[in-house]
Amino acid sequence: MIELTEERRDALTELLNIGFGRSIACLAEMIGIFIRISVPSVRLVRPREIVDILAQAEVDRHEITLIQQSFRGEFNGEAVLALPGKSGHTLARMLESDCGFRPDMEPDKLHMEVLLELGNIVIGACLGKFAEILDSLLSFNPPQIFQDNIRLDRLKQAVSFPDYGALLILTSFRLEREEVTGYMFIFISSEFLETLFTSVDRFLDDLK
Repeated sequence: MIELTEERRDALTELLNIGFGRSIACLAEMIGIFIRISVPSVRLVRPREIVDILAQAEVDRHEITLIQQSFRGEFNGEAVLALPGKSGHTLARMLESDCGFRPDMEPDKLHMEVLLELGNIVIGACLGKFAEILDSLLSFNPPQIFQDNIRLDRLKQAVSFPDYGALLILTSFRLEREEVTGYMFIFISSEFLETLFTSVDRFLDDLK
């Protein structure tokens, strides 16, 4: 039955908290700075509500970097890492010096390569761990990067919002002593919710 019960919501929150925590811990180790994360928020939404939620998260008020990656498998969806303001540039600069990227690359190309690696670290590791716990398989399309002084009407063009309802997971992180804040939102279309909830129910049954 396609219903986001409290038991399912709590399980999804905990599982995604584990996945996101692991991916952020990996990022923190690479750049040597403590990163504080929020507990994921899990809810069923309509497409228009996604825009409102992002507005409340203030991702529309500054220059923004979006790292977008779709995934497919037993359940399909899309994840977007949103870095408002100068967060994308700051993180990229920190990773450039710590991750062994070739210094002879053109600056713009180097910046994009670093952001793509950031998407692999945060999005790939989080959802990979989430799928592993649920004993599910996911594959990922290559990430895409969108950078602009973006407003909400353009945000809708950058992210392929579904025409129907979706499960939205929103979480955030902040680097201490740095002006860096990031938001990750994941949405899974209603077409695949039954498969996802079946996997969650199976996981809960195994705990009993």
